[in-house]
Amino acid sequence: MDSAKERKELDYMDFLQGVGVEKGDIIDVSSDMANVLLYCRRIGVRLVPDHLIDSLQELVGPEGTVMIRTFTWDFCHGEPFDIRTSPSRVGALGNAAMKRADFKRTGHPIYSWMVWGKRAGELLQMDQPNAFGPGSVFDFLDINHAKQLTLGNTSSDSTTQMHHVEAACKVPYRFDKPFTGEYTDYSGNTCLKTYSMHVRPLNLKVTNTEVDRDERGKELEKRGIMKVKHLDEMTLVSTILLHELTEFLTEDMYQNEGKFTVSINDLPGYVAAGIKPEELKFYAE
Repeated sequence: MDSAKERKELDYMDFLQGVGVEKGDIIDVSSDMANVLLYCRRIGVRLVPDHLIDSLQELVGPEGTVMIRTFTWDFCHGEPFDIRTSPSRVGALGNAAMKRADFKRTGHPIYSWMVWGKRAGELLQMDQPNAFGPGSVFDFLDINHAKQLTLGNTSSDSTTQMHHVEAACKVPYRFDKPFTGEYTDYSGNTCLKTYSMHVRPLNLKVTNTEVDRDERGKELEKRGIMKVKHLDEMTLVSTILLHELTEFLTEDMYQNEGKFTVSINDLPGYVAAGIKPEELKFYAE
């Protein structure tokens, strides 16, 4: 059998085409590289993560922006955060980007991205303590009509953007919880800093079930908000329009009791928590 080095390499641009990413786009990249590697093995090619990242840059061009997720929840558990070395817990692609000189990491110790491109400087300047509120990166993704590009699973499996909508609607089943810990910046300076994210009360089981994701995905495709590319009988590449997703989930909250957004205590929507639609509010209110 041929060694991995002797196999031809994946045609990255062909792999990434067909889901609506264009020059100048801001792309929020989430990935399950295990599934991408499985696909590569099935078709007999090899994958070089750095070359995939190069192709993401080529895909959006110099006027675009590439954001690769490096989320980690260790800071919530009292672990120190070092922006230079704390590993991503959401995929190997972010860890590959951390080794590159042309990418830098955004500052939030829980929800961070490795970023490159036209808007990278703006993103690196953000220091909003609240992960999902006004002025957060998730707010930026919404306002600037970014696209979530998901590799290895469908975008509806990883719509973290829904927490931004929950924060905007000030849902009663989540609350902002601060976390304080040691934070080391790019210069190697360490100090205590406080950041926050939205958490649920322990007496509520707030979930995003497989059924929720399946039904939401069908509705997003129907409305043209999500595009999915199937390869080798697997869903491997997809995009979702994040501003349109925000509008869809907000509408779902106000007009559909959040049934496409969340399940509480195994029931679709927020009614299981005793919440009424009139209790929801927007930032502006």
